[in-house]
Amino acid sequence: MQDVFFERIKKINPKILDGLKEKKEFSFRINKHKADLEAVEALREEGFSPKSVDWNKYAYTLPIEDRKKITKSSTYTQNKIYIQNLSSIIAANMLDVNENDWVLDLAAAPGGKSLIFSEKARIVSAVEPDKKRFFRMKRNFKEHGAKNIQTYNKDGRFVYKATGPIFDKVFLDAPCSSEAHIDGEITWWNLKRVKRFSKLQKELIISAFECLKPGGEMIYATCTFSPEENEEVIDLLLNKYDEAKVIEVDLPIDNIQSGITKWEDKKYSDEVKKCIRILPESAYSGFFFAKIKKNP
Repeated sequence: MQDVFFERIKKINPKILDGLKEKKEFSFRINKHKADLEAVEALREEGFSPKSVDWNKYAYTLPIEDRKKITKSSTYTQNKIYIQNLSSIIAANMLDVNENDWVLDLAAAPGGKSLIFSEKARIVSAVEPDKKRFFRMKRNFKEHGAKNIQTYNKDGRFVYKATGPIFDKVFLDAPCSSEAHIDGEITWWNLKRVKRFSKLQKELIISAFECLKPGGEMIYATCTFSPEENEEVIDLLLNKYDEAKVIEVDLPIDNIQSGITKWEDKKYSDEVKKCIRILPESAYSGFFFAKIKKNP
């Protein structure tokens, strides 16, 4: 299976393999519910040297060797900062959330993206089916001072049946085969796993789109590389709904690749070229996302 994995990755982009080995930095952002830029000054006083990120004044990087040390800092233990990957932060910020929005985060645990949305939105509804992850997520929201997040221990595939199209914005970071987290020997990956997640993701994206108001926007995301879990899922949505349109996004980073329209014996809509695959590089993990509008 290891050979199959590497062959597939090379077909997508051989640069991914180098990025999977290279982990020189990690990232965090300021939790605006509890702090502002003074949190960074406090970290400097505690002996850290955070480096600012060009595209977000609240996001910073540090050398990977500081990853454990920072969790013992008073700034961290007071929940003034939140450790989160830059790919995750940038994808969440591509959803244009405003103060009047009701946002649905359909597979929300551990809750980092919901916390980002809660800093901007009127209400966030965070859904998580796994009970243990759900209660950890609830605790996470409480500790970080987010008071406008509603939590639901529900299966995201069926949420649309209870709500209908009521949400202004939807974010779906779908459960996936997690290929972006492979950094050593491949023990748990196989094609059966990819196909199993692809089926689940297709059910989830339909639920997400059905929950979205006409005129609203959503983001579909994964932390995996396989087109079966990425472009193929978007292609299914486009074929099912005429009102679904992929929106082009302009990212302020270079380690990106546009969506793939052909994979093995399958051809996808040309619209999937507007999808984004973030290539792993330093503080950026591998990530895929597509921004989708629901035309009225």
